[in-house]
Amino acid sequence: MTRSRLESTRRAVEAAASREGFALDADQSALLDRLVRLGDELAGARRRPVRGLYVWGPAGRGKSWLAGAFYAAVAAGLPAGAATRVHVYDLFRALHAAIHAQRVSALAGPRPAVGQGGPTRGWRTRATVPVAEPTPPGPSEESPEPRPGAVDSAIDGLLRGTTLLYLDELHLHDTGDATLLTRLLRRAFAAGVVVLATSNYEPGTLLPNPLWHHVAEPGIALLRAHLDVVELAGPTDYRTLGGRGRAGFAAGAWLRPGTTAQLDARGLRRPGADEATAVRTGARSVPGSEARAAELGVDGRRPRGRPTSTLEYLDWSVRFRRWVVTDVPLLTVVDREAQQRFIAVVDVLVDADVELVVTSPHALGTFRTALPDRPDAFRTASRLQLLTEDAGGGVPADDVPHA
Repeated sequence: MTRSRLESTRRAVEAAASREGFALDADQSALLDRLVRLGDELAGARRRPVRGLYVWGPAGRGKSWLAGAFYAAVAAGLPAGAATRVHVYDLFRALHAAIHAQRVSALAGPRPAVGQGGPTRGWRTRATVPVAEPTPPGPSEESPEPRPGAVDSAIDGLLRGTTLLYLDELHLHDTGDATLLTRLLRRAFAAGVVVLATSNYEPGTLLPNPLWHHVAEPGIALLRAHLDVVELAGPTDYRTLGGRGRAGFAAGAWLRPGTTAQLDARGLRRPGADEATAVRTGARSVPGSEARAAELGVDGRRPRGRPTSTLEYLDWSVRFRRWVVTDVPLLTVVDREAQQRFIAVVDVLVDADVELVVTSPHALGTFRTALPDRPDAFRTASRLQLLTEDAGGGVPADDVPHA
């Protein structure tokens, strides 16, 4: 990459920051220097293999924004399809779906006949003439490669043609996902793919549960071997400052207590009992308060027992560009599964940049302060600050937590 190209990448990122109303701080500028060097190496100006970059730090410091702006600038100069950006939720959804499809296809294929010599009539059939063992093929060029399993085939489909793989918001709380990540990284690095990752977790703290952390250790070792680890840990959570405009997720609001007048002011209304509906995802049907055009309504008072998952949220984030979640209680009064579902909803909607409107009897500050000690709850606390809080006039800015 020529010096002009290097400066072009830097200017593109700085211009994107300016359009959104902020300038890079010293820590972010230092990270941009490292990203620009990575772009230089990707362009082939330096000797391969190219070490990727793992950027981690607290929520709201600009990791994903900077990596995303860099990715957009660099991807424009690479061949079509050579750069792939995927959020961790989308990554595992895509891999699980591809693995399932391949296994279903294999089950639907032709089955070998029982016995030898053609069709048989049950398990008693035996070959009456000894059959010589087939001679294994030699190492000729005509010998087929061993057929990869469903997992490796799915991974190869994701990586095909990729030079730069950007994994956003990398985190692990599931042993199956940890195993998939290890296999993905192993095949990516073997194919010469350069990986850029952002995370709130230092590599050694991925899958933090001590009972299962050992499952993630092979993947962690691969990350350390092939990526430079850089921390972005400035003192400011930029989500507290605004300045990014009011579109997408940031166009949403936290309405307390969620009166009819507050909803009317945003062109919304509380769903009637006759609007209850079922939202389908594949073969699953999940109750919702209402589903109008591109708007989804969810009753936050009844999260318990809802068999929803991140897969549904990913699907709905594409179909519904505004979510209205009503009467949300403090998460300390719902079960652990409901807590994790709310955290996942916020993660998915931020990544998809979908507007979220929440009504709650509690002030946003109280809700954030009372978030339970759950994986990734710190990220939810930061992201909810992007919402505009409307206390309905005359209502104190904060309240006392109560069940």
